[in-house]
Amino acid sequence: MLWWALDEIRIQVTGRSARYSQVVLELAWNPGPGADDLLAAQLLAVGVAKRAELWRPIGSVVLVAPGARGHPGVEPAVDTVQGLWPAAEVRVVDEAVAALAGTGPDPEPATCVVVHQDAVHTSVAVVAGREAVVGGLVVGGARGLAEAVIGHVRDAHRLDVGLEMAWSGVVHGGAFAPSPTVPNPRPLLGALITENGRLLQESGKVSLSPTELRAVVAPAYRPVADLVAQVVRDAPPETAREAADGGLLLTGTHPPGAEHHLRNLTGLPARRVAEENAGFHQPRILRDGVARLLAEKPPTPDIAEVSPERIAHLVGLLEKLGLPLSRDPNADER
Repeated sequence: MLWWALDEIRIQVTGRSARYSQVVLELAWNPGPGADDLLAAQLLAVGVAKRAELWRPIGSVVLVAPGARGHPGVEPAVDTVQGLWPAAEVRVVDEAVAALAGTGPDPEPATCVVVHQDAVHTSVAVVAGREAVVGGLVVGGARGLAEAVIGHVRDAHRLDVGLEMAWSGVVHGGAFAPSPTVPNPRPLLGALITENGRLLQESGKVSLSPTELRAVVAPAYRPVADLVAQVVRDAPPETAREAADGGLLLTGTHPPGAEHHLRNLTGLPARRVAEENAGFHQPRILRDGVARLLAEKPPTPDIAEVSPERIAHLVGLLEKLGLPLSRDPNADER
């Protein structure tokens, strides 16, 4: 329903041409104690390599991360890619650049401030000419908003609600603007909590007004507004002026009306590009952005074609062994 937002690492393997396949790996940066910088590298080595044995050679790998090469998991992942698939072309894309490209604005602003919210963080970056000039992170993201609602409902209403229920309340509760898909906020359902903190088998429900919900989730946007001010201040003067004119572009899991709230906090024009319904299952904007960037500059991996002579030799060998014929190694895989 709404839960792609809480996947910390997302991966996509697609056939990109008749010769090779492409891996797109998006890393959600979760800095702090216990963060495993090698997680993406381990996923590539264990998960993708085995899966890729049934695919054409991996010729292109794109790593999407906030801060691009400043992300702590990028370099281990790049080393793993180069070890697994030496011929593959590796690109590292800042997620703010991918988000801007994925929205497909027409015309595309020369300079703006991208505010991309993901599972565990909100990244803010000044993007000029498809380059992230300066950026930073606020830890929390979609999970942080949902957990704020969970804590409030427990303390104020003695009700224990799950993460998905809380996130649904954030998206459809009308804290900053009415939901475009749900006319009225739905009640949150959960287990009743006794005075001593014990959960009862009896279920209960509570309806949060938009005003109450706003009081819960609005504080999470204050650090985001502060970071917007900081990145604009840290950008070169001319770029900062252009970024202020270009305004804020909100992408990812921001609830409806968040752009109005950030406009009031920062004084900058703002707009929000919401994920389509399918985007709640996979990050459509980021993946569309990667596809657009690759279309503008297609990868050129050094993957050798299988010669017709080699194909004829393999076909003859299979026929002698009485084995079924495989498909043309140079044929497009669909």
